[in-house]
Amino acid sequence: MLKEIQDAIIDRLREIPEAMTVDAWQGAEDLLIEQAQRFPSLWVIYQGAFFTEKKVIGSDRADHAMTFLVILVHKNLASRRKASEEAYALVESARAKLVGHKILTYGWLCPVREELLLAENGLYVYGLEYRMQTNT
Repeated sequence: MLKEIQDAIIDRLREIPEAMTVDAWQGAEDLLIEQAQRFPSLWVIYQGAFFTEKKVIGSDRADHAMTFLVILVHKNLASRRKASEEAYALVESARAKLVGHKILTYGWLCPVREELLLAENGLYVYGLEYRMQTNT
């Protein structure tokens, strides 16, 4: 299930023509900045799940909300302003692709937050957090 959901998010983000790199990331978020990549890039990370209390004793249902983080990394050394504007456009494009997107039978993606993680010398890194409620 997790692989299918992650792959569906990646496929959806690959529809953004400006994104040069879209893939899964398995590692510490701070190491992502040092990773060789083409900019702008979008990296999908499964962050975990929150489970609700069991409502039906004996049932094998485990209602939960899964959290996925999309790390946007963009760099433009020619102009900090242009770099920020390009990053903003990519944040908006990712939001347009992911908000309310239904993934197979698992559920819909809902935004949780968008957060600036780093802005330094023409490098911008944003974290775009999405949650999906499911009962499988």
